[in-house]
Amino acid sequence: MTPSTLAFGLFFSFLATAAPTALWIGIAWRCDRYEREPAPLLIASFLWGAIPAVILALVFETLFGIEGDGAGASLAREVAAASAIAPVAEELAKAAGLLLIWLIWRIEYDGVLDGILYGALVGFGFAVTENLFYFMAALGEGGWGQWGVTVFLRSVVFGLNHAFFTAFTGAALGAAHLIRSRLGRWLAAALGLGAAIVAHGVHNFGVSVTSVSILGLGLSLIGDAGGVLLVVLIIWLAQRQEQRWLRIELADEVGKLLEPAEHQALQTVKGRPRRPRISRKLRLSWPFANTGRACADPMSGLSRKSPSWAPGLRPGALNSASDLTAQCMRVPPAASESLCYPTGAKVVYLKTGWRCR
Repeated sequence: MTPSTLAFGLFFSFLATAAPTALWIGIAWRCDRYEREPAPLLIASFLWGAIPAVILALVFETLFGIEGDGAGASLAREVAAASAIAPVAEELAKAAGLLLIWLIWRIEYDGVLDGILYGALVGFGFAVTENLFYFMAALGEGGWGQWGVTVFLRSVVFGLNHAFFTAFTGAALGAAHLIRSRLGRWLAAALGLGAAIVAHGVHNFGVSVTSVSILGLGLSLIGDAGGVLLVVLIIWLAQRQEQRWLRIELADEVGKLLEPAEHQALQTVKGRPRRPRISRKLRLSWPFANTGRACADPMSGLSRKSPSWAPGLRPGALNSASDLTAQCMRVPPAASESLCYPTGAKVVYLKTGWRCR
């Protein structure tokens, strides 16, 4: 490969993997309707998938002697390596990043939609790095013709694979946040990881046997389409659950903090609280708008006159520190242990400010 071919190959390979990935990330980000995740965590998720997860997976695969398509390697060995060992290594490496976020920033990672978004970003990061290797290898082996075929298959046909694989793990960790039993949490996480490994294994198995039968490619396509549709269904169900929480928990605020039209609008996609006026109104009432993250220090004194730390709050709405504790994060008791609700919780100080816990 000449230096010019190498340079053009790197440039176009990066473009071929980055452009569709940016599009899919934008779509995934918009699925999280009611609570935008912090940008640093989203970036960290992507970078984990692009660098540490790839390195961990390569180390694991090297230790277990996974061989590629070199001469003399039996089909059975190749299929076993691709469909059994590689999915375990790669999904464990990606899941490690999700687990770190879940353990350290659990107050952000507090739902199924959050998990799907973080998991998808880890998967997209992993895919970007992996695609670069595959694209350059194809260019070196078969020229631009083989490069084009590889780009089409990996960026277009199978462009969502790593994202939806790891979305299963992320969704399970998000659901675990809503489970009170410690055993139940870990079981949910294990089931999600298992689903990711199985989906990954089915895809790799189909691709591995394509050289023997074209039905293998059909198996991969059907499995991947089914997995993507399942993730879409989970997103839809999670959005409806959050919509129900909004409708129920904000019902008491109609006529107080919200007008009836605002209450109805906030339950739709177009009516998201993008307007600062509504967001400020919900700063102490709504846990899904990224607005209840800086509850004031309840011990600093509560004024019954237009508190500066709560723009839009009605004067006299809070009479004591316990009232603030009850209102700073109101959600159904079953929704989360880390959020405050009227049945009782303590207020703790985190880097983001006073939070109910």
